Amino acid sequence: MRCRRKKLQGSMTVEASIALPLFIFFFVNIMTMFNIVKVQSDMEAALHQTGSEMSLMAFDLRFGEMSLFAEGRSSLDTLAGAAGVLYAREQVRQYLGDGINKSCVTDGFDGMTFIQSKVLLGNDIIDLVVDYKVHPMISMIGFDEFGVESRYYGHAWTGYDISSGLEVEDLDEEMVYVTEHGEVYHRSVDCEHLHLRVQSVKFEDLSHLRNNDRKKYYACEYCGGNIGGGNVFITGYGEKYHSSINCVGLKRKIYTIPISEVGGRRPCSSCG
Repeated sequence: MRCRRKKLQGSMTVEASIALPLFIFFFVNIMTMFNIVKVQSDMEAALHQTGSEMSLMAFDLRFGEMSLFAEGRSSLDTLAGAAGVLYAREQVRQYLGDGINKSCVTDGFDGMTFIQSKVLLGNDIIDLVVDYKVHPMISMIGFDEFGVESRYYGHAWTGYDISSGLEVEDLDEEMVYVTEHGEVYHRSVDCEHLHLRVQSVKFEDLSHLRNNDRKKYYACEYCGGNIGGGNVFITGYGEKYHSSINCVGLKRKIYTIPISEVGGRRPCSSCG
């Protein structure tokens, strides 16, 4: 009996000596995975903040309102190329802080390379690319260090060339204003037909009311189907009455297009 107990205790000791290290090993590496995810999230945030800041700087530099690296130099050249990449690297370092050197990143911040980054090289694109390696706290076969890449890609706030891709005669073409479902085009964005004036009237009075074109009002297909009384909403040039002031039929989006694209729309009677 005593011999059997000793064998049982010895078996439990052996199992514990095998299971406990394995448990600690996998627990530590799971914590490492969380650390890897945190580092990558922090890096993406650092790149986004830096890239957005540089995009705003490019706007100021284009109009000569600030100098970034050298006194008296206030052009986009001060932000382009290697100088811009060095600036981005320093900004990312400040954002991440010293904690990055104690993380799962191999060699800390010094192990990160910005060699693939490009800033305003022949265009207005800011492309910040950071490559680095991460490693588990306890190495094992099949789970060693591996590479990670984070990236910010954006357009500097420098505007754009409106003439790009257009012929000279296209630039001289008249621009007009239309609505999504409108049947006319307008030469003035301030035309009274483009800006709705909504009135609230009694439903019982609709049979006697006419719009500015002397047309009757009919129920809106979106909100007017079940109206039997009370107040409704109408406009001066519309032909529908509405039960809700927030009806999509009372919303109007205005688009600017070349006059050559008006299609079958006719000129507005007021501004066309």
